[in-house]
Amino acid sequence: MTPAADIQGAWQTETYVAGGVTHALEGVLLLTADRWATLYFVPAPAGCWGSAEAGTYTYDGVRLTFYHRLMFQGGGGRSVEMSQSVDRVELCDVRLEGDQFTINFPSGNVLHLVRAGR
Repeated sequence: MTPAADIQGAWQTETYVAGGVTHALEGVLLLTADRWATLYFVPAPAGCWGSAEAGTYTYDGVRLTFYHRLMFQGGGGRSVEMSQSVDRVELCDVRLEGDQFTINFPSGNVLHLVRAGR
């Protein structure tokens, strides 16, 4: 089995830590053999904001690299941003422990997920 097979499937978002503040997160991250897509919503004082993104990825068992292509973000007082040609790469250290998955983004933010359907 390849390392990528370990992370393939649907992952339910649990929390997102940004700037040392933990936010509840409602959403999902889907990983197939080489493609990813996510949809999530974050409660905020100005109203819920959200994001839908997709692209391709590589994974070597330690580092997950997201290659962004599609993006739709906004709400909750934030302006709406849309693109069909995002050109952003995120090299993320990850930890996979059973059905728990943690993604550490280059920004210092951390996403905690649990395998969906288990």
